[in-house]
Amino acid sequence: MNRVKIHIVLWTVFLIAFSLPLSGETISFKFSYSTASISGGDINTWIDSYNARWKDWQSNEQGQLDGQFNPLKYGPKYEVELRIPIIFGLALNLCGSHFSNSSEGTVTFLHGTMDQTENGYLKNKIKGIPIKIGFSYSYSLPFLENLHVCAGIGRHITFLKYNVHENYELSISNFTYTLKKDNSYNSEALGVYVNFGLEYDVIRFIAVVVEAEKVWSQADGLKGPFETDFYDPFSSERTIESGKASLYFYEDQENWNNKYYSYLAGHKKRPDDPQEYPHIRNLRQGEVDLGTFSFKIGIRFKF
Repeated sequence: MNRVKIHIVLWTVFLIAFSLPLSGETISFKFSYSTASISGGDINTWIDSYNARWKDWQSNEQGQLDGQFNPLKYGPKYEVELRIPIIFGLALNLCGSHFSNSSEGTVTFLHGTMDQTENGYLKNKIKGIPIKIGFSYSYSLPFLENLHVCAGIGRHITFLKYNVHENYELSISNFTYTLKKDNSYNSEALGVYVNFGLEYDVIRFIAVVVEAEKVWSQADGLKGPFETDFYDPFSSERTIESGKASLYFYEDQENWNNKYYSYLAGHKKRPDDPQEYPHIRNLRQGEVDLGTFSFKIGIRFKF
């Protein structure tokens, strides 16, 4: 989903909301703590497969392997919500939050022949700004006026940025090959959310809110600049390539054990040429799964 389509959605929601007559209810702000934790998706699948490949390489070469690449782990986050009453318990809801995480790891492999060493370094960093735009309905229970049942539905929009930095060194005798990769990707995801909760008025202007929420969202079409720097000590030549790449996820076969491993990598063009990539299978765009199920607790301030 490109930015133009997202802007159309935003304006449509605002026009619909403000074309309706407002009731006499007050505007409110809610601050929430959310247990939502997105999965790593293709990123962690690739990292886990990369670690498995190094372990298989160790078994194949009978050498010594130390270290590993660490997956991304997402923790809870905070949210801020603006609720604008419209009519008869119906309200427009605008909500924003932020998440980020980074992980890095190193591996060192000494071949069984003791004359060859490989070193790898990998860092992944991801951050996103989720925005929710939707409608909610609140109903006051007749037997307990301070307690309200609330439900909401709407669009979940995430602006996503993903960075990858990778270094690799191969040392043979007094010669060292080096390969450095830097990639930066951006994308937007347009999803849907629904929530259900209870709101209790502690005093006139303050309420405690408990909610459960489900989000369906997935980011793909990640694109951005890259730079690759390769140095060959035998020819003393350095090759630097840069440009714009798209993120792809696929499986590729290694010729030393005929196993397939998962890869998440940037390419200037789709890697589907059978002559250039003869062993690739299950090729598709790289994806980041932003779907969650979470519990939230918060405080609402009514003005």
